[in-house]
Amino acid sequence: MKKELQLVSFKQAQRLKELGFDFETTHFYIESEEENNVYPFWRSIESYGRNIYNWNNKEDLISAPTVALALKWFRDVKGIVNCIKREIVENDGTIEYLGQFKNMYLTDYTYDTYEAAEKALLDELLTLIENEEKI
Repeated sequence: MKKELQLVSFKQAQRLKELGFDFETTHFYIESEEENNVYPFWRSIESYGRNIYNWNNKEDLISAPTVALALKWFRDVKGIVNCIKREIVENDGTIEYLGQFKNMYLTDYTYDTYEAAEKALLDELLTLIENEEKI
C-alpha cells in the first residue's frame, strides 16, 4: 500500500493563500459547479493536463500543499520553528503526538496519529499568524 502525505484541507488552503503561501505545489483546489452545487475539489497538475503556473485563470486556483510543506513554509518563511513530538504514555505504553512551536506545546490536545497532530498544529499556526496580522 502506497502512503502519501496528506494535503491541507480546502479551508486551510484558503487561509494559507491569504497569508501569502507561495511555494510551488503539485496539487490545487478549484471550485466546481456540478448539478448546481458549488464545492471545492483538488486536482493534481498532471491529472488536470495543464501547468498551473502558466494557466490564465490562476487566481481561481488555490494551492493545495501537503501539510508537511505548509509547516515547512512556516519554518522557512515565517520563522516559526514547529515540530511534532512523539511521546510514549507511561501508564499503558501507547504513543501520543503533540504539536510544538515557539517552545510551547499544544498541551490541551494529544493525538493518536502523527498526521492528526500535524493538521492540528497547522490550524494553530494559521490562527496565530492571522491574529498577529490583525494587530
